[in-house]
Amino acid sequence: MVETVSSLSSKFVIAIELSNPNASVGAHAVALFSLETECSKLIDSLPVPSSVRSADALMVLVETLCTKHQIVPSEIERVVVSVGPGGYTALRISSTTAKVLADTIGCLLIAVPSAAIASQSIESSQRPALIALASKNNQAHCTLLATDGSLEEVGVIDASKVETYAVHSIVGDAHLPETFVCRAAQLGIEIVPIELDARNVLKASVGIQPINPLELSPQYAREPDAVTQWRERSK
Repeated sequence: MVETVSSLSSKFVIAIELSNPNASVGAHAVALFSLETECSKLIDSLPVPSSVRSADALMVLVETLCTKHQIVPSEIERVVVSVGPGGYTALRISSTTAKVLADTIGCLLIAVPSAAIASQSIESSQRPALIALASKNNQAHCTLLATDGSLEEVGVIDASKVETYAVHSIVGDAHLPETFVCRAAQLGIEIVPIELDARNVLKASVGIQPINPLELSPQYAREPDAVTQWRERSK
């Protein structure tokens, strides 16, 4: 994690991570960073309160942080958001929030794959690793994290493909399919709890170019159920 500091600079970054709301208990959904000459520093961050729906929380959290630290919109240089793969509703809301903020403020917008954020908390001894997201129906969208920290998107796979990648660990949430857990046990692969936290988003964004807010699109692991059901009814 980035070290929290009390001194503020004149430019700030808002980071948003709500791609997989159930992936990391206690994770923070919104973080505020200051940009300085040689580094960035974490100013503050907040989780989604247990009493508030995730869908209703993001703008409230952003406003709370900015008000608390007396930051005005013109001081925000960029918005950085996790774009999946993940839950359909969570990605839609977080992406829309980031898009509206960037477009309204007129600041830069950077879209970061959720696997890149998860990779920030994976120890070198646990690499190479498969980062499993958006698990469903005994499948998961996986990204291979190499020993050198590079990422390669694998896509949606089932447990039978795990041994193909010769990994030391599988990084996933509580919804990781039992088939993956069993196969990992057979192969001697460690299961590591995934960490998706707004405090890791800025670091994960290094090297990613800003995009036009109108071009921001969430990364879904598979077609949303509502679309599939609608298509079936239309036949």
